[in-house]
Amino acid sequence: MKAQQFVKTAALAAVTLGVIILTGALGNSGRVQAHDDDDEASLVQRGFEIAPVPLNLEGKNRELVGLGSYFVNAVGDCNGCHTGGGPPNFNYAAGGNPYFGQKTKVDPTVYLSGGQDFGPVGTPTGASGYAGPHIISRNLTPDKTGRPEGGHTLQEFKQIMRHGTDFDHLHPTCTAAQLKQIEAGTQPFPNCIPTSPDNPADGNVLQVMPWPTFANMTDHHLDAIYEYLSAIPCIEGPEDPKDPLHNNCH
Repeated sequence: MKAQQFVKTAALAAVTLGVIILTGALGNSGRVQAHDDDDEASLVQRGFEIAPVPLNLEGKNRELVGLGSYFVNAVGDCNGCHTGGGPPNFNYAAGGNPYFGQKTKVDPTVYLSGGQDFGPVGTPTGASGYAGPHIISRNLTPDKTGRPEGGHTLQEFKQIMRHGTDFDHLHPTCTAAQLKQIEAGTQPFPNCIPTSPDNPADGNVLQVMPWPTFANMTDHHLDAIYEYLSAIPCIEGPEDPKDPLHNNCH
């Protein structure tokens, strides 16, 4: 649901941007540049207006932070999937849920801290129908290094966004031996994704996460998202480094 909504939003944004660029290209090239600069400045301003948490701009590129906020909060709905909140409000604060007819207010205490459960993605296998570990959205807030999304570097972040690389290896594809164990019903079941010819899920890449859509973004846009995620507050997670909610703020 979230991924489908994001794809539709991204597609509309891409078409709109294409019309703007094409229209400008038919005129004076100098005017095109001026228009693009003015347009991005407005997105930067809007990004700061809608950021739901205080931002640390020390050592950061202010324009990139504002632009990144626009992409994260106005286009990508990243917090819709990466919130740590649960029912009934999920990513919204109590009394600030727009689906209840209330004035919208994002809950800053669970903002982008991860934890939404999307269920397993593997092929139900064995008598118990084990389909693998549940896919849990990751904590995107900065760790003690100041780097977001589990402490990944900018280059790693771009690798994730363009190719879906799962550097944490939280849900590997089951080996033949592991599949036999699952089929035999021997517990505890291994932490792996059972696959089949009609469901060849690749455990080396992030599942559910709409990285194939983000892959279409420019380097400049991905730089902006990373810079923004580096400027938001850290939210501590569990101590287990293999837990998708893990984050070490100190």
